[in-house]
Amino acid sequence: MTTLATTPDPALGTVVERMARREAAAHFLVPADQPPGVIRPPAPPMAVRIMSCPDCGADAVTFRAAGVALPFAEWRIVAADDVDTGGLPTLTVLGCEWFAPRAMLPVAIAIERFGPVSATGFRSRAVTVTELRGLPFDAVLATLDEQESWADAVCAGSSLPPRPARTVPAASRLVSPAATWADYRASVAARFLGPHASDAGLGRWNELYLENRRDAAVRTLDGYASCPA
Repeated sequence: MTTLATTPDPALGTVVERMARREAAAHFLVPADQPPGVIRPPAPPMAVRIMSCPDCGADAVTFRAAGVALPFAEWRIVAADDVDTGGLPTLTVLGCEWFAPRAMLPVAIAIERFGPVSATGFRSRAVTVTELRGLPFDAVLATLDEQESWADAVCAGSSLPPRPARTVPAASRLVSPAATWADYRASVAARFLGPHASDAGLGRWNELYLENRRDAAVRTLDGYASCPA
């Protein structure tokens, strides 16, 4: 499992809260009454590159076998080593994680708004965390926060800033065949740093994240919209 050393530094809580509010804002980039997985107009095509997870070994085969759907029908899976995506923008994820469609709204809208050439090179938090193994927790959070800031521009309706790596501000869930109740419960539990991130103190950060995400969503639904619909 991905182990990150945490400290009680209150500044970390501020970053976790900001990341949670960013995800909540992205969920409301389209009106809340639209069905899950549906964008009007349809989501633009995208190539999803599924990488093998270094923790559990799950890959594209595992993902397909679990019967998990991609967030949007217009997106398709490509091989992890396939450099030719047919000109489509790319999103890289691990084979053991899945996302709610609303979590991917900033990606779909960025492509629609700025085109597949400008809006590409997206990846999940778990992929980024995997690349940052060995760094302390505060450094990992700082990197994620910086790489996710492109979504703030999308929510604000401004131009997309140039960035070599665009991490998607979204918690993920564990891909599981859900053969038992415990498996099902694990598959629907959101983890803000990826499906395997674990640490003696990381659970409280995840709880803080989910609490702030929930509160931000409630305020938005009450009419205090955090970004334009």
